[in-house]
Amino acid sequence: MGRLVFEVTLKILAGLLGVTFASMAFAQNLQQSVLIALSQYPTILAAQARQNAAESDIGRAQSAHWPQVAWSGTQSTYNAGNVPNNWIQSPTVSLNVWSGWRIESDVERSRSLADAGKHQQRITRDDVALLATEGYQNWARSLELVRLARKNTDEHRRIRESIYEMTLIDQGRRIDLDQAEVRFENASLSLQQREAELMIATQRLTRMLMGRLPQAPEGLDFKVTRVPASAEQALTDINDTHPKIAYQKSQIEAARAGVVNARSQHSPTVNVTYGKQVYQGSGQGDYVAQLNVQIPIFTGGMAVAATDTALAQLRAAEYDLQDVQLTLREKLLSAWSEWKSAQSRAQLGNRQSKTAESLVHGYESQFQIGRRSLLDLLNVQNDLYTYSSNAVNAVFDERIAYARILAATGRLAHAYQSNGNQNPVDQPMTQIVR
Repeated sequence: MGRLVFEVTLKILAGLLGVTFASMAFAQNLQQSVLIALSQYPTILAAQARQNAAESDIGRAQSAHWPQVAWSGTQSTYNAGNVPNNWIQSPTVSLNVWSGWRIESDVERSRSLADAGKHQQRITRDDVALLATEGYQNWARSLELVRLARKNTDEHRRIRESIYEMTLIDQGRRIDLDQAEVRFENASLSLQQREAELMIATQRLTRMLMGRLPQAPEGLDFKVTRVPASAEQALTDINDTHPKIAYQKSQIEAARAGVVNARSQHSPTVNVTYGKQVYQGSGQGDYVAQLNVQIPIFTGGMAVAATDTALAQLRAAEYDLQDVQLTLREKLLSAWSEWKSAQSRAQLGNRQSKTAESLVHGYESQFQIGRRSLLDLLNVQNDLYTYSSNAVNAVFDERIAYARILAATGRLAHAYQSNGNQNPVDQPMTQIVR
């Protein structure tokens, strides 16, 4: 008996410790969740790996400027008896004197692609920060909508039970019970839909946080930084320092280097080599210095085709830059409009919810004394649920639009990683910009 009590006690303690450690590990607010995604999400790590590869490629391109030292061994065996077999070791040094800008353009192209990789890292970080923010906010939104849907279902259940008690006394109220039953079933369907949306939002946030789902949403009103006072001021952030524009400009520079590299195929190349002569004949086994000059005369159109390809890629990169500028402007203005609209909708939704809540209490009191019909009560209860849901959606739309504005200006991830204590926190969002 004592052993059984001991084992049960151990299991209880283990369970309590597990709950404690779980709460310590997964109780994170919005900012902490975004920082987790920025440090662990595979897309971030992949962008870092690609950046490392691009920087290493610079060394590969620059290596062509350095002397190339090689060694080879040649064993010659002859059938003729009068020719001795021999073994010749052949160290060789080769140095490029002139490449027609082929090496230089390759280096410039690698440097431009490395710069593009740095900007791509910033782009990826902003994308991940926005996805994590949207995932966290939508998860919190779904929790709130499920709460409202469950409350609405409970109210309809209570009304249905009240009507059922009336039908026990007055069978003529049976039609009212059918009406209440239909509304209750509709509320139950809405609850099921909200629960399905919550499951989807939970899975999405779990993916962004690598399985570290928070216990409850916290810090939803955390303001990572201030936004400009107007859309026109926000548009000034879309300049050459914006990561997406800077990335595309680096791609243009890489394309220009590609044009120079393609044109270098028309140019002569000069190389100097110094090594041991390994061929039969005079001078075999002696060290020989050679100057090699190669002039392309006819390549079957390869150089011309390569140049045309590089020029077309350059034009494509320039057009992509124009598209990026237009797209960024559209995204910023759209997010700004959504932000302002959500602010107005949130204020209106709160007023409507309070009014509808008062109407529900009033209509129910009047229904009890026969001054209101059941349909009036059911309609105003449904209106309360609709207004409350709209108000919740507007609040979360406002928060998400705020994050999208910062993402459109290329400052979202940096703002999250900056000192949060210096940012206005736990203030109503409508007070951020006056």
